Amino acid sequence: MDYPKLRYVEAFPVEAQGQKLVCLRDPQNLSGKILFVSSEALFIISLFDGKHSILDIQEKYMRQFKILIFRDEIQGLINQLDEALLLDSENYRGFKKKLEEEFKNSSVRESSHAGLSYPQEANEVKNWLSSFFEKAEQSHPPKSDDGKINGIISPHIDFRRGGRSYALAYRELINRCDADLFIIFGTSHFADVQNPFILTKKNFKTPFGEVETDTEIVEKLVERYDWNLFEGEITHRTEHSIEFQVVFLQYLFRESKKFKIVPILCNSFFRMIQNGDSPKNDEKITGFLNIIRETTEILGNRVFVIAGADLAHVGLKFGDPEPVSQSTLTWIKQRDLLSLSFTENLNPEGFFNSIKEEKDKRKICGLSPIYALLSTIKAEKGKILDYDQALEPDTGSVVSFASVGFYS
Repeated sequence: MDYPKLRYVEAFPVEAQGQKLVCLRDPQNLSGKILFVSSEALFIISLFDGKHSILDIQEKYMRQFKILIFRDEIQGLINQLDEALLLDSENYRGFKKKLEEEFKNSSVRESSHAGLSYPQEANEVKNWLSSFFEKAEQSHPPKSDDGKINGIISPHIDFRRGGRSYALAYRELINRCDADLFIIFGTSHFADVQNPFILTKKNFKTPFGEVETDTEIVEKLVERYDWNLFEGEITHRTEHSIEFQVVFLQYLFRESKKFKIVPILCNSFFRMIQNGDSPKNDEKITGFLNIIRETTEILGNRVFVIAGADLAHVGLKFGDPEPVSQSTLTWIKQRDLLSLSFTENLNPEGFFNSIKEEKDKRKICGLSPIYALLSTIKAEKGKILDYDQALEPDTGSVVSFASVGFYS
């Protein structure tokens, strides 16, 4: 690789043994490896754009640090990154192709986060989730009935930080949800395709067992379109935004009723924010969401709509030049609550515009699934159930999230 090219990776500062380093991590966790590099090494890696040769990198390093760096040193760094599957290389493409073939031939989407974000054993998961519902009861005692619930916005942040907020959303379903089909819109964080929506027919497996995907509905959706709704299906393999919702649904209903899901990953709408456009002007987006809305109207009480979505991602970990401050956290909350007010009024365009007008400064990863839910759900009102911010002092960063219920 004379012209090494880095894939999309997460990079954020860490401190280890008194030394300031940068952590490099593949968001898809293909290799399971994490690299820690110095600022000098990061300078070199920043030039792995497929346009700079090793000789070019040596010259730029000399100008920056006034020190000669040998070709073998750069090659060693290339080898480390390639072994961790962080480079766009033959090694990575071969590994990815093998994964795609294995995933395509499987009828089941295995859990990708059991043992990482939550326990592998069903009883342990049950105990975890039970504790979240207990905390929800303590902090937010149940209030008056808001009517029949038709859908929720739930976080997809890890359970440790967002457990109570998950519980506040999902406890609304207890004794108030008649549905046996759950349409789940999840954030697609790292899909490298242009599809606005990505489907799969695979059943979802967690420590609680297997949940069936309604292939009949998926096939009907596919029949309506002349573009490939399965392009990028491999993204479902490691994406957690839908998996976490399935775990909570199983916790609530696995012993009381059989249910099916329609898992839909939603790609980023950032291109439209950059262009000053709107999803309503994209025929692929509106055509797909119109069919989902027709489906919810036809199925009536049988169907329930979920958006697995977080809100702001601000700070050093997410590419901002400065760590978050108290004033930043206050600004984020004000803007988040403004955006959420449009969800309460079932106004997808208002929600989108509240993010577009600031050029997505908050980096709202749940923009597309929340927009999809607001465009398809059959409800009369929404209600914010919870709002929270998960601060990461070590990285000077924050993720915000909320729970919202939709009622008729």
